[in-house]
Amino acid sequence: MALSIKLSSKINVDANHIASISAGSGVTTSTSADNSISSTSYTLAPNSGVQATIATITFTASSGYYYINEPTFILISPYKSAYKITSTTTKDSTGRVTAKAFVIKYTNTVNSLGDIISFDHETESLPSTTNVHNNTLVEITSFDIDTSDMISVATGRTFVVKGSANAYFNLKVTRSSDSKTYDFDSGTFTTAATQITDQIIDSSGKYTGSIVFPTVTSDDVYTLLFSPSLAKGTTLNSNLQDSTNELTHTLTINKYKAITITVALASASYSGSYNTLPSSITFVGERNSKVRVEKSISFDLSLSANSFTFARGYTTNVAGMSPIDLRSSVVKVKNGNQVAGTLVAFDDVDGLIRGMTLTGTGVTGTPRILSIDSENNTVTVSVAQNAQGDGGMADDASITCTYGGSEVSKAISGCEFELLGIDEVTTGYLLNAVTLQDVTTLVDGAVSGSATIDVDSTAGIKAGSTTTVSGRGINAAASVPTVSSVTDGNTLVLSAVQTLDDNASLTFTGSSRNATLAFDLAITNFGTTNHTLTIALDSILTVS
Repeated sequence: MALSIKLSSKINVDANHIASISAGSGVTTSTSADNSISSTSYTLAPNSGVQATIATITFTASSGYYYINEPTFILISPYKSAYKITSTTTKDSTGRVTAKAFVIKYTNTVNSLGDIISFDHETESLPSTTNVHNNTLVEITSFDIDTSDMISVATGRTFVVKGSANAYFNLKVTRSSDSKTYDFDSGTFTTAATQITDQIIDSSGKYTGSIVFPTVTSDDVYTLLFSPSLAKGTTLNSNLQDSTNELTHTLTINKYKAITITVALASASYSGSYNTLPSSITFVGERNSKVRVEKSISFDLSLSANSFTFARGYTTNVAGMSPIDLRSSVVKVKNGNQVAGTLVAFDDVDGLIRGMTLTGTGVTGTPRILSIDSENNTVTVSVAQNAQGDGGMADDASITCTYGGSEVSKAISGCEFELLGIDEVTTGYLLNAVTLQDVTTLVDGAVSGSATIDVDSTAGIKAGSTTTVSGRGINAAASVPTVSSVTDGNTLVLSAVQTLDDNASLTFTGSSRNATLAFDLAITNFGTTNHTLTIALDSILTVS
C-alpha cells in the first residue's frame, strides 16, 4: 500500500554559504524563500514499511568562510523514529568545518503530512593575516621531516612543506659541531652561509625536498630553522609557530657516532710479572644496535718471572672462564664527607648494581654494594667505612664501582654481551678457555735413583700436584710423577725417584710462563656510549 508523506525543511538564508538539495527518487519538491528562511517541501508516496530516501542536503561554506557553528537540525514529527538522518562533515587543514551533508531517509506504515526539519548554522570569514602593507598573507600549514635519532653513517631525510599555492618559505640547516650550514645545491655542509631562500609552493600545495646528513665520528646535533617569506606575503599556521617567534619553526635532529666496545686485559695483583699485555680487541656498531656481532678472540700471555697455574682448574690443562670475568666500571662522585658506617652517598647512583666493589681514596677494605636507594642516591656496602676525618672518603672523591657480567655493562652503558660455549649443565664456566704451554727443559747431569733432578732451567715450573712431568726415562709405572718442590733456578724434586740420562728432554705440564686465553664473544646490544670490558686475568690465572 502506498503512503502519503509530506516534509518541509527550513534553512536560514546566508550569503556566505550554499545549501544544495538533491531529492530522492520519486520525491517532488517545491522551494520558496524570503529574506531569512528558505523553505522546501517534499512530497512522496513510498510503499508501507519500505525505507525511502527523501533528500540529501549539503551545506558548503563559500570561499574565504567556514562554519563557526556547524549545521545542525531539529526534527518536528510524531513519527521521529521513522526517520534516519546521517551526516558527513568536511574540515580544512586547520580543523575548521567547511561543509556538511545530511542524508534523510524515512520508513513508516502510516501517512505523515506535517513533519518539519529545521536547520541552523553560523558562518564566519576565515582569519586573514596581513603584512605591514595590509596585504593578505598566504599560509604554510605544515613542515614534516623525520626527527628521530640518526646512526653514524650518511643518512638522507625527506621533508615535505604544505601550504597555499604561491606561498614562499626559507629553510636553514645548521650543524652544531662547527656551525656549518647545509648547501642544498651541493648536498654538503659549508662554511659559507647557505640555505633555501624564497622557495615557492606550486599549485599542488606541496613541496618535497631532501637533506643528506653525512657520516659522523662524534655525536652531533642539527638545527632546522624553517620560516615563511613574509616579504613575499607568506605566514605560518599557528600550529607551526615557535613559542617565542610566530615566524619561525625550529626542529633538532641528533646524529650519533658509532659505538666502540673494547675488550681489554688487566691483572690487579700480578701486573709486575707480566710481559707487555696484548693489544685490546674492539667491536664497532651503531648506537643501541641489537645486531649481533661475534668474534673469536685469542690472547697470548707471557710472564717475565714466576709461573702460571689455573685459578679455576678442572684438569691439569684446562681452566674455566666466566662472564663475571669481563668487568665493567663506572666512576661515581662522593656526596658529602663519609660518616662512619655502611651507608655511602653519591651525587647519583645511575649505572650501579648490587655486587659492585668500591675502590678509591678513602675506601675502607673491599666493600661490595648490598643495596641501592635510588631516591636518596645512597648505597649500603658490605664493609663499614671510616668517617672522613679518620681516613674515610671525602666529599667529591672519585670512587670506582666495578663488577662483571652483561647485567653490569648494560646498567652502565647499555652494552650487552654473551660469552659463548659456557657449560651450563655442570660447571657454569667456559672450559678450555685457557691453555698453558708445556715447559721443556733438559736434564743437567745424569740421575740415578733420585727424586732430585738438575735441569737447565726451572723457569715456568711450579711445584704442585697438578704439575706433571714426562719424557725419555721418566718412570710413570705407578703414577705420573709430579713436581714436589722447586729448589732453585736449576733444581727440582719430583714425587718419585728417577734414573735419567744427561740431556734427556723433560716436558712439564700444568704450569708455565706462557698461556693462551681464547674464547668467542658476542655483543648483542652496543648501548649508548663507548664501553670497556676488562678481563680480570687474576680470576682465570694465578701467578706464583
